[in-house]
Amino acid sequence: MDKNQLHQKFQELYTKKLEPKIIPLEQERKSIAKASNINLLIAVLCLIGSIGGFLLLSKAYILLFLIPAVIMFVIENKRQRKFRLKLKQQLLMELFSLFGKFMYCPDKELITRNEIRKTGLFPKFNHKRDDDRIVGNYKGMDIIIVETELTHTESGGEGNSDSTVTDFNGLIIKTTLNKPYKGKTLLYQKVIGQKGQKQAIKSLLSDSLGDEQADKIANSDVVNAVTGVLAFAEKLPLKHLKLSENGVSLSLNNKNKEIRVAGNLQKVTLEDSEFNQMYDIYSDDQVEARYILTPTFMERLENVREVIGGFDVHCLIENKYITLFIETPNDFFEIGNNITDSINNKRNYECIFVQLINIFNLIHYFKLDKKLGL
Repeated sequence: MDKNQLHQKFQELYTKKLEPKIIPLEQERKSIAKASNINLLIAVLCLIGSIGGFLLLSKAYILLFLIPAVIMFVIENKRQRKFRLKLKQQLLMELFSLFGKFMYCPDKELITRNEIRKTGLFPKFNHKRDDDRIVGNYKGMDIIIVETELTHTESGGEGNSDSTVTDFNGLIIKTTLNKPYKGKTLLYQKVIGQKGQKQAIKSLLSDSLGDEQADKIANSDVVNAVTGVLAFAEKLPLKHLKLSENGVSLSLNNKNKEIRVAGNLQKVTLEDSEFNQMYDIYSDDQVEARYILTPTFMERLENVREVIGGFDVHCLIENKYITLFIETPNDFFEIGNNITDSINNKRNYECIFVQLINIFNLIHYFKLDKKLGL
């Protein structure tokens, strides 16, 4: 299905299914926002009352006013979270229905901490926060999509406070292959190089500026010079590129990265020296790993960021599954994050629709829905 057909499908879906749901949900949002403003005002007055009571009367007045304030905050937080979940289940899943049968699973850990820890990709993480958990079937393939953040705490040393370090922030996509493999093959991205950085910049700018303008910027003399220097230094600063209404911000932090692979996995060295520079490859079956890692597969993996806007792209192939860990600064599937903002915004749903197209294009890109091995 080409872009025009998909756009037409979206227009039909929005008019026939999304809009009839959005209108009553928008009225519900307005009611919740109004009630929230009143309750938060009462909570603030209670806080002021607790402070005033403590200063003018006695400590007992702190509890008298503070407890109702805390209760108000808890009630409002729970009410708004429940409404956001309702939006995801009704509106986001309606968009997913264009591609297959999917379900939003906020209470089920679709990809567990233990499963991630076993990969060895992020050995330091001790906290996992899932923003979205989605499971379904696309053209006969079981698919799990999780937007997640992995972090760990580092001690600041004597006299300094501890800090939270992000190990991974992005999408984890796990899907079935058309054939099982006996071994386990892990690809860990070390650097993305100049080509990868330019692809990521183009992907990040495409949604707001269009493909043609984004391509011009990504291939401009300035970008060529900057990405060339950064690639030479083998740093990954563009992982922290942020685009906002205020412009572009860039962190030049180059965090130390490490992995801890299982003892039965051995280093695989391919004939493609450029790919070896970008990826560390480990497998418990050297022959099978070379069978999987064809030139076509390697080219597709290198170009993932052009399809979906990722930076580091790690890959695990085990048994009948392929799992992609795509680190990206983009937020996916955002609906109703702020109760004061209208959800009757067609452009927002179009943006989510484009995100979905990119994700399912990625499946096509690897031809995982075709009987071609990989």
